[in-house]
Amino acid sequence: MSEGIPKPHGGRLVNRVIENAEIKDMQSININKDLANDVENIADGIFSPLEGFMNEEDFMNVLKEGRLANGLAWTIPIVFDLNEEDAKMAKDAKDIILKYDKPIAIMHVEDTYRFDKREMAKAVYQTDDINHPGVAKTISMNDILVSGKIDLIDRPYDQLKMHRLTPKETRDEFNRRGWNTVVGFQTRNIPHLAHEMLQKTALNLFDGLFINPLIGKKKSGDFKDEVIIKAYETLLKYYYPKDSAMFVTLHTEMRYAGPKEAIMHAIMRKNFGCSHFIVGRDHAGVGNYYHP
Repeated sequence: MSEGIPKPHGGRLVNRVIENAEIKDMQSININKDLANDVENIADGIFSPLEGFMNEEDFMNVLKEGRLANGLAWTIPIVFDLNEEDAKMAKDAKDIILKYDKPIAIMHVEDTYRFDKREMAKAVYQTDDINHPGVAKTISMNDILVSGKIDLIDRPYDQLKMHRLTPKETRDEFNRRGWNTVVGFQTRNIPHLAHEMLQKTALNLFDGLFINPLIGKKKSGDFKDEVIIKAYETLLKYYYPKDSAMFVTLHTEMRYAGPKEAIMHAIMRKNFGCSHFIVGRDHAGVGNYYHP
């Protein structure tokens, strides 16, 4: 990435948040926390240029080329899976409500399609070994994928979102602080000595350090989200200079897709406004699936 706050991925920051939506008599489908986070991330432009869940053309192009159908780099499918009954209902209804404890979004259903789970697993994770957590999740998915744009009508509640900001908010804050170069730091762990050394080096090279830990579903053995947040709150309060470091949480699941997820992580930080991004030794890795 060149110096200076970059344009969002694709050139435009997506905003799919609406107010005063009319949802009376609309069909609804309950979604889980991971999908609710995906919906909010799409709506706020964290997943720019995506405006909804991927259609078949984009999905297959991401698997085969690591790019959307328009040629823009993209390495992780963002999809919505349903069983056959719910998929048929959604396609027939055309517009449906997505619920996570409450109605949070309207999905404008465009199409439904089947997919090969093992093909997806091998393309994304470079393996179809069921012991890989990403492969295991893929194999357990429903058989039908549903595509369509979404409109966020209410935000899903999460008590751990006290440090969540949208890309518009982070970009505004970078500008307010006068930062022209910002380095994004991704982590799924608490800070340790190597992280401290990297972050302190970054503070000497760039205008701002954007600490952006991933808060969401992780594999067994990873640190709890509450501990990660508390550790960084303490670090920012007592250690790092307040005018040079910024702490914002990213709410999405770890996919453990190694290099392909590293690219996805960089794209999201580009959308937040980062000009640079630190890639770890075994970024988004698990076990011995990816060589450092």
